[in-house]
Amino acid sequence: MQISTKLFHMSLWWAVIGASIWVGGTVYMMCVIDPQWSNHPPESVRYFFSHTDFNTYIWNFFGPPFMLLRSILPQLLAVVFGWKYVRHRRDLLITFSCTVATIIFTLGYIYPINETLMVRAGGNNTPEIIRAMSDKWILCDRIRFVINLVGFFFLLRAFRRQVVLPGKN
Repeated sequence: MQISTKLFHMSLWWAVIGASIWVGGTVYMMCVIDPQWSNHPPESVRYFFSHTDFNTYIWNFFGPPFMLLRSILPQLLAVVFGWKYVRHRRDLLITFSCTVATIIFTLGYIYPINETLMVRAGGNNTPEIIRAMSDKWILCDRIRFVINLVGFFFLLRAFRRQVVLPGKN
């Protein structure tokens, strides 16, 4: 087996493991953590984000350094090392595109909401604004999850495909 094929397999495994961890962690967040702060805003928002260590520990899982190692880098390497495998190329490009779109959306739209809603526990905003921000955050998070789930589907599809030598795909 060629070194590039081995690197492709390693990056594909790394991408699948990283994406699986993200999916599992996100489902846990949606089912266990999010309801704790989003059920009765603004009281639940103010209490949860000012009386727990959520903002300290959430970065251990979802923070930008881990985002790079868990999703972007292994997917990019899988695209690069797997480019010659035509049967994998489309699936990996869809996966990578979904991940990049999700990260741009997260950094540009969700993180600014996080700053007010989570870091400052709603800040000095009115209860109506905090409720609206909570609803918007939940909606955006679900949209982000669906986009990444589409990417995860295509990643798993690429993962299950047999590697065939170029020209024989």
